[in-house]
Amino acid sequence: MTLFFHPGSPYARIIRMLWRERGPALTEQEVTLRDPASALLPHNPVGRVPSLLLADGTLLSETLLILAHQGWLPRDNAGMARLGRIMGMLDGIAVWNRELRRVPTERAPGVIALEATRADRILASLDPAQHDPGSPEGIALAATLGYGERRHTVWNWRAANPSLAPWFEAAARRPAFQATLPPVSGI
Repeated sequence: MTLFFHPGSPYARIIRMLWRERGPALTEQEVTLRDPASALLPHNPVGRVPSLLLADGTLLSETLLILAHQGWLPRDNAGMARLGRIMGMLDGIAVWNRELRRVPTERAPGVIALEATRADRILASLDPAQHDPGSPEGIALAATLGYGERRHTVWNWRAANPSLAPWFEAAARRPAFQATLPPVSGI
């Protein structure tokens, strides 16, 4: 199997971290995004990561589909609910980040405010004691907070839920976290 990824994608990072924690050997191929010459496009016309190319030639895209394929979704309702909240928070942050990348005169302040409020509201609802840093939801949370640290620094997640800071610091010491650090983006 081959996992296509971009180092800045928190969605791909979730899969890359989980694979390092749980999976068998995996080939990873870094690809460009929003590029008509991307090596990903012949395999995935959607052009999004993570994309997992299976041995039979089938390509799975989207974090939750890959988690399901690998049998890595939480097995209990509470774990599924936590994962859903975290993925919803990450989706909102991605919208917020994309909006901030637009030229200032084209930004939608209402969208930015909505997504910032949503992220903080979800974050405030999270109890670090409920998140095993090696679980799918724990890894998704670590990847999301790590995205805030390196790629979406306008989000002061530590102020929204200070109790997560020690949890994050411990999760950030895990080898899978360290091996998948995204580049700093400046937003």
